[in-house]
Amino acid sequence: MTSTPETIGGSGRDGGRWSGLPLFATQAGLVLLALIGESAVPGGPARAVLVLPVLLWSPGRSLAAGLGLARGAGRFLTPLCVLLSIVALIAAGLLCFVALGRVRLAVLPLAVSTVLLPLCLLERRAERPRLPELLAGGRRHAVYGASVLAAAALLWAVAARLPTTPQQPYLSFSLGAPYAQVPGVLPGTAGQRLDIPVVADATRPADLAGLTVSAGVDGTGWSAPAPLTGTTPGQGTARLQVTVPQGGCLHRVELRLSRGAEQLRSVDLYVRTGEGSGCGDG
Repeated sequence: MTSTPETIGGSGRDGGRWSGLPLFATQAGLVLLALIGESAVPGGPARAVLVLPVLLWSPGRSLAAGLGLARGAGRFLTPLCVLLSIVALIAAGLLCFVALGRVRLAVLPLAVSTVLLPLCLLERRAERPRLPELLAGGRRHAVYGASVLAAAALLWAVAARLPTTPQQPYLSFSLGAPYAQVPGVLPGTAGQRLDIPVVADATRPADLAGLTVSAGVDGTGWSAPAPLTGTTPGQGTARLQVTVPQGGCLHRVELRLSRGAEQLRSVDLYVRTGEGSGCGDG
């Protein structure tokens, strides 16, 4: 009996050289779907369904093909691919952190799956799979796919029914540089004129509209309200001139952020003008 390329495992065109192309095309399609999910689909269950294969399947399947593990895995091919995917992503993340000092988690699965794609072309089959084997493999893949879709549908339904809590708006008010770096009490002299910058930040730029800042020393001598000036979206600044009063040795400069007659925030700056027993030096 004369052997032909079709009867020698892995040497025929259909059974050997080209057996990796369908797997390569399938894996490339999964990577393309994940790329579309990352770039065009809003965050949520829909994106998770598209990205999940390149996270838990594609890297491991490519490694199984390249290492020749797919044939011997049999029914354990799916958990093997999941395990290899996790190992590949962990190893790639560690390499990225060592080389670049950071890991972009959103890009890592796509990059790893793309780099490992050529390994799919190394998959060879000793012989053409028989119909019972195809049916058994098809059933396993169908069960796996149905499980993934069912889990995604359940996640989607739960996420849709969860109550959403809108982000509460915030408004912050603080001293600007260089006064923000003053540790403790600011040393000064009587009659000294201080030029004090303040900064207000808000989650929404519209929340800064109509805000003013005024300054007083020791609870008296309030200055005229100064409006905030917008420098960047959601941030406003102002500068106030305060004269350190005569007499005493410790003064409290209070800066108030207000909208009309309503006081919203305040910040204090303490100025020390002398030393001695009256200032607590003994």
